[in-house]
Amino acid sequence: MLCTVKKTVKAIVKRGNQACIGLKSNQPTLLQHAQDCATTQSPLSRHYAVLDTTRGRCVERRVEVFAVPAAVAQTWPDLAAFAAVQRCGDRDGRSFCHDSWLVLTEVITAADVARLIREHRSTIENRLHWVKDVVQQEDASHIGGQRPATLIALLRTWALSAFRKASYDSLTRAIRQFQHDIPKLLSFL
Repeated sequence: MLCTVKKTVKAIVKRGNQACIGLKSNQPTLLQHAQDCATTQSPLSRHYAVLDTTRGRCVERRVEVFAVPAAVAQTWPDLAAFAAVQRCGDRDGRSFCHDSWLVLTEVITAADVARLIREHRSTIENRLHWVKDVVQQEDASHIGGQRPATLIALLRTWALSAFRKASYDSLTRAIRQFQHDIPKLLSFL
């Protein structure tokens, strides 16, 4: 797995792009190096924000960016920095604190990392994954086999794209409006 991830990062950089990628426990050595940076280095930059104070909750996020140590750079030459993200607060009357890590192929400010996280959350997580998981119930699908599952996933994505292109921001509303109107559905082709 390590080799595949390195090749992916290398391909991203080779094509002139930059990346901000979540770092999880499937890369235990790299994750440990990132965590060590937080205890041995001063951050290159730091950003603090109160994210949500609605419905009786308060969520705060602190983002810090650390330089990749020379020893790590020898093994991961395309990585430039680690970012530590800590979310703490109260939700539903319970306190929580969650740490996550990112690898960066370019050193950017902690404020820019925070902006990327917000943009990802609003464009990918809320407008795509949530719709597929909750509205289309993709994770609950009982379709077996790689080809049928791939076809259904393609059709779900096509439906989402077609409705959005037709200016329907709510997939639920679009499904209710067109679920029995075959000619209108075919007009999206």
